[in-house]
Amino acid sequence: MKAPIDWLAVALLVGLIGPPRMAATGVDSLRVAGPRKSATPPSSISQQSPIDIRGDDLQVVKKQAVPPLTFHYSTHATVDLENTGSPNEEATVRANVAAGDGEIRVGNRVYRLVQFHFHTPAEHEVDEQRFPMEMHLVHKAADSSTLVIGVFLRAGAANAALAPMFSQLPKQSGAHVTVSQVNLKALIPPHEESARYTGSLTTPPFTEGVRWVVIAQPIVLSKGQIAAFAALFPEGNSRHVQPVNGRHVATDDSHFERDEGVPAGRIH
Repeated sequence: MKAPIDWLAVALLVGLIGPPRMAATGVDSLRVAGPRKSATPPSSISQQSPIDIRGDDLQVVKKQAVPPLTFHYSTHATVDLENTGSPNEEATVRANVAAGDGEIRVGNRVYRLVQFHFHTPAEHEVDEQRFPMEMHLVHKAADSSTLVIGVFLRAGAANAALAPMFSQLPKQSGAHVTVSQVNLKALIPPHEESARYTGSLTTPPFTEGVRWVVIAQPIVLSKGQIAAFAALFPEGNSRHVQPVNGRHVATDDSHFERDEGVPAGRIH
């Protein structure tokens, strides 16, 4: 890890927020099938997502040097669950969120929560390791800029906040299910140390200029909940990691890998 740097340097480094995909072989497994060829390969100077968050690329900064995250999420939202095209590898199950049910303030800028969705296995890697799943919470600002909060999911106890949705995942492409009393606030880990970088959407059209915040601490869900989602995407629905291309990834957590719970050689 590199020593903390001052705000001026951070200002040059920090910008907040394809393509092959990989198939999961099981609830706990990180061994995934080879990447699918991209119809439109990114250029060597592109800023695509996801990436492998590696110690060599991390720039450790003081907490006051990165804009704080302030979540204002409903504890009783109604969401529209949409199957966007399973088992297609570029599809997902997306929870569309009504206006007023979620927003985040990053420094002085406010972003509205538009939707959140899931990938299996996780799209971002941590030193070449992957969690079983990853959730992306997609936000839009008044100027149409995009911020995505990435949250890792690992196997453990059943997740009560996800249970109302994962118990009735729409199984057919294009199907919708309305789910009420969803506790959006409970989807965010209690500790919000993060890695931040500028990247892209991870599905077509892979638009760049997306501000990414990948939270270090994962949340847990049961193996059964993981399996319920994975059953919709037998070949997985995660994009392969993309070249960093010289980008710096800022973090306010000097033990990012440890705090994500990444043991040597395996993620559980």
